[in-house]
Amino acid sequence: MIVLPRRSVTRFFIPLIDVLILLFCIFLLMPFVSGQPAPETTPETKDPPEKSLPDDVKTLQAMLAEEKMRVARLEKEKIAKLTDRLAVRVMEIDPRDGTLIYFDPDRQEIKTEADAIRYISKQKALASKGGVVKDVFFLILYPRRVGAFPSAFPSAAQEDQIRQWFKDVPYGFEKP
Repeated sequence: MIVLPRRSVTRFFIPLIDVLILLFCIFLLMPFVSGQPAPETTPETKDPPEKSLPDDVKTLQAMLAEEKMRVARLEKEKIAKLTDRLAVRVMEIDPRDGTLIYFDPDRQEIKTEADAIRYISKQKALASKGGVVKDVFFLILYPRRVGAFPSAFPSAAQEDQIRQWFKDVPYGFEKP
């Protein structure tokens, strides 16, 4: 005959499960509490000692002036490099009818895609003259505001047409 135990088994397992859950939570939190491991320093990985700053104010001022001149020189070189490799061609949109115009030296109009292609190729040839190949950037100016009301041009269709003409070259629109 089977005899039931005097004590219930659950009286033993419930506290045991609680303790196991607590130990598991501590195991999960250990990486967050322990912090970063200290890297081993070997003679190969040691950083070279940095130069200490001089205590003399005049020396510090001389170093500061030298660094300012260096920064100014680097900025000039950066700008010079940009102007050496970039040629900007400015065109305008006529406020009366929305046609694209440029001045060479007199007023010229771009009405068709063939005119635009001819103008682009001419400007690329002029920019690469002298042995230096420059990128040509076409800047298209919106009409200037005359009076209280802005011009109704270019229409959305005209603007899309201009974008289509210059899709293969760098260009941008600018409001004056």
